[in-house]
Amino acid sequence: MLNLECLKTQRAKTVLCVISIKLFLVLLIPLTLRLVPFPELNDYIEKEYSCRIYDRNGEIIQITPLPGGGRREFTQIKKIPKSLQKNFIRQEDRRFYFHHGVDWLAIIKAPIQNHRAGKIVRGGSTITMQLAKAVNQDNSPTISRKLKDIFYAFRIEAKLSKKKILELYLNSIYFGSNSYGITSAARTYFGCELNELTEGQIQVLSIIPRNPSFYNPIEHSARYKDISPQAWDAAQEAKYFRYPYRLPHFVNYITADTDKLPYELHTTIDLRISEIAQNFLLEALEQAQGSRITNGSLLLLNNADGSVLTWLGNGDFFDSENNGQIDGVLVKNQPGSSMKPFLYALALEKNIIQPSTVLADVPTEFGNEKLYIPENFNNRFNGPVRMRIALASSLNVPAVSTLNKIGVQTYLEKLYELGFESLRQNDSGIKADLGLALGAGEVSLYELVPAFSVFVRDGNFLPLKYLKDEKLTNVRQLYSADTSRIISSILSDKGARALGFGYTQTFQTDYPSIFKTGTSNQYQNIIALGATKDYTIGVWMGNFSGNTVMGKTGSSLPAWVAKNVFDKITPKDSYNYEFPQPDPHGWHKERICSLSGLKAGPNCKAVVTEYVKNDSNLSTCSWHIKSKNSNEIQTVFPPEYQQWLRQRPDKGLIEYSQNPLTILTPKQDSLFFYSSLNTELQAIPFEVTGGNENQLEVFYDEKKYATINRPFIFSLPVNRGVHSCRIICGNEELTLSYTVK
Repeated sequence: MLNLECLKTQRAKTVLCVISIKLFLVLLIPLTLRLVPFPELNDYIEKEYSCRIYDRNGEIIQITPLPGGGRREFTQIKKIPKSLQKNFIRQEDRRFYFHHGVDWLAIIKAPIQNHRAGKIVRGGSTITMQLAKAVNQDNSPTISRKLKDIFYAFRIEAKLSKKKILELYLNSIYFGSNSYGITSAARTYFGCELNELTEGQIQVLSIIPRNPSFYNPIEHSARYKDISPQAWDAAQEAKYFRYPYRLPHFVNYITADTDKLPYELHTTIDLRISEIAQNFLLEALEQAQGSRITNGSLLLLNNADGSVLTWLGNGDFFDSENNGQIDGVLVKNQPGSSMKPFLYALALEKNIIQPSTVLADVPTEFGNEKLYIPENFNNRFNGPVRMRIALASSLNVPAVSTLNKIGVQTYLEKLYELGFESLRQNDSGIKADLGLALGAGEVSLYELVPAFSVFVRDGNFLPLKYLKDEKLTNVRQLYSADTSRIISSILSDKGARALGFGYTQTFQTDYPSIFKTGTSNQYQNIIALGATKDYTIGVWMGNFSGNTVMGKTGSSLPAWVAKNVFDKITPKDSYNYEFPQPDPHGWHKERICSLSGLKAGPNCKAVVTEYVKNDSNLSTCSWHIKSKNSNEIQTVFPPEYQQWLRQRPDKGLIEYSQNPLTILTPKQDSLFFYSSLNTELQAIPFEVTGGNENQLEVFYDEKKYATINRPFIFSLPVNRGVHSCRIICGNEELTLSYTVK
């Protein structure tokens, strides 16, 4: 009896031990498989997917291709319709949620079913095993590979949840036609999103993976006839989707420095506006045929947040003959006069000028050894011009004179703040000089457009924004609100542009807008910048080969594009908008003489109203006086207009006696070069103004050379060496040195 009890006890212990061992193995093996590294699976999970790039309204710009050219889009399992998930499980792995990677019953049944049918109607592989085969990357029809798939399936089940396995499978499985994953398959065959699939389309898609080429619904729709009426209808309607390839330059830019793209990018682009802009740009390029204008680019911003609405790097990306794949938004070109608003705005900030300040548009020499004599685009000089006219009409000498007063380095520092990194001195040793006032140096639309937008943003600079979810950061006040409003007032003044561009101007709009154009010094690039309350635009046209543009000395075509784009997209409420005026605590409007810029007097022939600083205390105009012998009004100019007035004596007189003796030309320490050709025609010209007497004594190297009457114009001989010229007028005396080599 005792032995029997002991035997029972021993058996119970044995059974308990066996159960414990089995239980331990059941728990240990999955735990071990979970903990053991599985780099092949990690690599598969981290493989590259296509990126869906959307505009601000959810319309697809592009779906980026894989390196091999196919598409593989990712969709989270929670966004894949339940009906689609169930259909795939029903077709591929009915007991998916009830096995641990291998369905042994299916493996046993599959050969029997295939034998009875006389063809392959079902495989024994589970969804996990199919995923394991992809992870294994071995397609050899061997038993060892099959065993490895089984082992990998167990490892996958130990590592991932069922939901994650199904998600990875549905996003990776091959559907033929260079399409991977259910999302790309739905798009490739039916041109729709997953939530738009019909029951018949889902049935078709769930069958394709069995044999993608055999079950291609476009090529072999008849093979779906016996599946279901819905699948048959869906297969007959299937057609290949043409993947969009919009704004390739923009897409290349935002994806260039990214090692791995996200599954989706929601950009600030507006495709509707982009299409409008591209149509006008292409039309302008067509108009420009025969003028060596083969390329054009356009950048359009939303002023509210600096977001990019359209980015057109070229008219035609596929124009290989004219380098269509080069992105003109990023290419650096000479901007010409389009930079002048930044210069005059800085001069306003520094209190160097006001809109009423008169600037001398006369032949002027700048520099010494490196002499610089700027000219206007029409080769004319206009004498005294107010700052408003000088900027709006894009006159060159006043701009250079203004930069000379500010200083090149001071101006450069402001341009760096505005984002013009291209102007920083580089290894080539290029150094900025006074030519910077006229757009010397090279910048891009990428830099120009956000900088130009500060004037309609009350001086606030915003960096470009490309993605919808980007926050507004790094907002900087680079000009005061008053300065920005004055610049906007000038650049929107149609009358102020007339001197330079006439009254029939391309950029006249029915809503408030500002424009500035520019042409490079060799007419290789023509640029137009424009802004309204809502938008800022930049348009460049020219050619990437660097050839001179034929017959184009202005920027009418880019301005035409900019204006037409604005006309199409400007909201109706903007037509009643007015640009804000400067703060009345700092500025007021005053009646001034249109010629002198001083407070209008009784003899002034033309009077205008202009913004004047409250603390200016303008004196009354002294340029217009009554003749002593008659009541005729005479115009008396300051001495710096002597050269200009000599060509047009009917314009007025020069008042010399009230101004100090001044040598207009040459400059102190100028450098000249002797030539053995035409030696008898060589001379160094001098022009002097001011002084309180009408005679001038000239001493050359301290020897009396001549005594001359007004106007004080004379020449000295060209002899090698360092020389001096001393002049005496009454009790005033000046000495100038120069060198001849």
